[in-house]
Amino acid sequence: MPKFGVSIYSVSRKIMAGEWTAMQGIKWLAEQGAEVIELVPFGIDFIKEPELIQQCLDTAAACGVKIDNFSLNANFLQITEEQYAAEVARVKTYIDISGKLGVSTLRVDCAGFRRPIETNTTANFIRELPVIVRTYEDLCDYAIKYDITILLENHGFHVNGSERTAFVFEAVKRRNFGGQLDCGNFICVDDVPEAAIKMNIGYATTIHMKDFYIRPESRNPGDASQFDCSNSWFRSRFGNYLRGSILGQGDLDIPAIVRTIKQSGFDGNIFIEYEGMEDCLYGTKVSLDNLRRIWAEV
Repeated sequence: MPKFGVSIYSVSRKIMAGEWTAMQGIKWLAEQGAEVIELVPFGIDFIKEPELIQQCLDTAAACGVKIDNFSLNANFLQITEEQYAAEVARVKTYIDISGKLGVSTLRVDCAGFRRPIETNTTANFIRELPVIVRTYEDLCDYAIKYDITILLENHGFHVNGSERTAFVFEAVKRRNFGGQLDCGNFICVDDVPEAAIKMNIGYATTIHMKDFYIRPESRNPGDASQFDCSNSWFRSRFGNYLRGSILGQGDLDIPAIVRTIKQSGFDGNIFIEYEGMEDCLYGTKVSLDNLRRIWAEV
């Protein structure tokens, strides 16, 4: 049976605004019934404030919840050798932090979210695949001393889509490498989530659950940009309009997605990652409640 949890990203607006500390976020998520929590470094600087590591652990222990994943943005592509070396060193610092946190998994991106859309071609992906594979193998080798599995998420507009991510999963030859399957992000590259999840569920170590509103290119809703996915519409690779929603209230077939996950026998951590326009506390709570309800219904 999977454990149902929440990414603290879901309430990061309050942390980044200075209204909450990370510890207050952990406590609130535990009170909503989260069994596990994913941490992200948005408004939480473990490098400048290393004391936060123990404070987060103490809070989680007091609340009876486990911190068991860390998600980190990173980019190893289309940069200079010096920038690449600095980025690898930065990520390894976060592997050390994750080791102190005692998490079992660490999601690390490999392509920048705001990378120019016109560069996200199949030809570029094929050219860059050796760098992607070499980098993940290096990070896995570093993380093995902490018994941490490095995760690739289908995130952004380049290393996303069920076929591209499958290429990476098949190419990286490390036992501590796996996938963070984001059930909503496939639409960022206009993939069909219900089919993509069936293709990638076998690679999943952890799962992100989210929902989106989807509008075709012909129906411009206004207040839209290419990349700003926080509280407004943004664009898919081929121009559709997307906006985060409460899980179960958007346009994705969440019951079908949950049924696929359940029938696969997946028993890892499933994290709500809410990024809709509604109040983040309300949206996160209803999303977690809906996940549990839908899981029971299917």
